[in-house]
Amino acid sequence: MQRFEFRLERVLKLKKQREWLAELRQMEARAALDAARAQVAVLHDQVAQSAAALQTCLASAVRDAAWLARHQQALRLGPLLELAEAKARQADHMYQEASAARTQIATEVEALRHLRQQEWHAHRLARLRAQQEQLDEVGLRRWQASAAGPRIPS
Repeated sequence: MQRFEFRLERVLKLKKQREWLAELRQMEARAALDAARAQVAVLHDQVAQSAAALQTCLASAVRDAAWLARHQQALRLGPLLELAEAKARQADHMYQEASAARTQIATEVEALRHLRQQEWHAHRLARLRAQQEQLDEVGLRRWQASAAGPRIPS
């Protein structure tokens, strides 16, 4: 009997490579998402600090120029924060797409692995049956030879 050969082995190998690439893309997307969220957090902190500084300026008798400078800084932070939040949403979307792609390819790989396992079991059973048939044939021949007994030529 010939050795086991999975006819979709090359497909499985290709899918495994694609799964590895999908995992890399997912990790890259996760890193981009984390970086975008960190940038949003930094800008939120800057906005909070700027608001606190403006509040302090209002409470104390600070010159108008200092207050105006802090106010301008706060106004510049608004659009930067909106841009950072938009980038974070986009990074989250990219991460979700990468995760979905990885899940899809992982499912395909698992299905091929399962099919390979089933074919291996079928091959193994067929091999065991063939061996058993050979053993039965040898046993039958020996039994027939012993049942016939020694023949004396006439």
